Amino acid sequence: MTQQVDKPIITVVAGVIVKDGHYFLAQRLPNASQGGLWEFPGGKVEAGETPEQALERELHEELTINTVTGQWLADSVFDYGDKVIELKGYLSHWQAGDVELHSHQAMAWVLLEDLSRYDLCPADLPIVDALQALAM
Repeated sequence: MTQQVDKPIITVVAGVIVKDGHYFLAQRLPNASQGGLWEFPGGKVEAGETPEQALERELHEELTINTVTGQWLADSVFDYGDKVIELKGYLSHWQAGDVELHSHQAMAWVLLEDLSRYDLCPADLPIVDALQALAM
């Protein structure tokens, strides 16, 4: 059996930033893929980067904060039709900087039990499941 590969597979990382019991969410720009949906911020892993390096770079580029990547939480593979996203979610520890939104239209600090009230990108849902499992 041969597998037909007709769409790009993109590895991306997402950082779950926790502060005072709240989780950081960012809302995608309206004109972006998955526009208007909420996500744990992050981005593509570039050639030669580890997922951890990519996450720290992306969070600095998107939010102007310095982080240290912590515990892996979950992987998710989601077919968006035009591409397949392999998402790796990690806890991210905020070290320095003030949030400036460069790639998002809004942000929110959300309690774990309120994450379900946000319209999250489908690929981020397994990360929420992992967070809920950790909290039990």
